[in-house]
Amino acid sequence: MADLEEATELLKKCDVNEVSKLTHLVASRLCTKKSISFETYSKKWTLEEWWIVTSYLEDTLTKSAKNRLSKDEILNMLSPLADEYKQSIMEVLSVRNDDLHQHLVSKTTHVSQNVLTDFDWQMKLIMSSDKLSSIHEPLLNLDLQTKDANNQGQVVSLELNKDDLKKLITSLDGASKAVQQLST
Repeated sequence: MADLEEATELLKKCDVNEVSKLTHLVASRLCTKKSISFETYSKKWTLEEWWIVTSYLEDTLTKSAKNRLSKDEILNMLSPLADEYKQSIMEVLSVRNDDLHQHLVSKTTHVSQNVLTDFDWQMKLIMSSDKLSSIHEPLLNLDLQTKDANNQGQVVSLELNKDDLKKLITSLDGASKAVQQLST
């Protein structure tokens, strides 16, 4: 909370146009990882103060885009700021919100190198083997089609018995719950 109050006080050192420009720069940095020059603002803030201000703006932009906050929710989040600063940041958010949201979605989907695009399965029943005359064990052949960052396709084939299939389903359920928690 101290950083919020401190960031609010530090932003008051700039006029509304400078806050608008800085907020656009922070949004661009979030989307493109292009750095912002501290030198432009070095006369107003120390390096530590600069980090506090940019961190505050990043958090505000990220929370707004991630949670698709309404205008009232954003204004409530910006409540410590003066009205003209709120309006300036709101204008940037209205322009850049879709870019920020798309970047966050892209960042989330690129957690892994490969992305599942399709799957195919086939159930087989093993009747016997060279060691046992009758087994009667079901096996699942699972083909997972994936694409990597370069759009190169790859097929991963798995042969799973009943226990392995249960483990896979449990793992996938856990992964699904983790992704759902990240998205909320």
